[in-house]
Amino acid sequence: MPLAVKTKNWGGVLLAVSLLALAIWFLMPFLKIDSSDYKSADSSLYRLAAGLMILILYIGKWFFDVLSPQGSGRRVSNLKSVLLIILSIVVLVFIIYVIVQAGSLYLGSAAQQDANELIY
Repeated sequence: MPLAVKTKNWGGVLLAVSLLALAIWFLMPFLKIDSSDYKSADSSLYRLAAGLMILILYIGKWFFDVLSPQGSGRRVSNLKSVLLIILSIVVLVFIIYVIVQAGSLYLGSAAQQDANELIY
């Protein structure tokens, strides 16, 4: 019986890492928000939506990989399951943080716009 050599699909790994890096890059402006960001609040909506969509899709993929593994024909190891669940929770906390930051940006820009309308 020949020995089975496990090969890693490096193209898939590179694509996954690239998409996650792209999502982080999309969400970078929302990590720290100050008053100068209020001017560009409307234009950053698409960037926020794209970054959050990528991360939400990955959380779904990771939970699907843990709960119903495909292609291997055997159970996922407990360590891998726990690590994927922890990673998903960390990413979910990051998503919630970004949503709170974006909410404060949009509420602050609305308050600033109302203040500008009162001046004129």
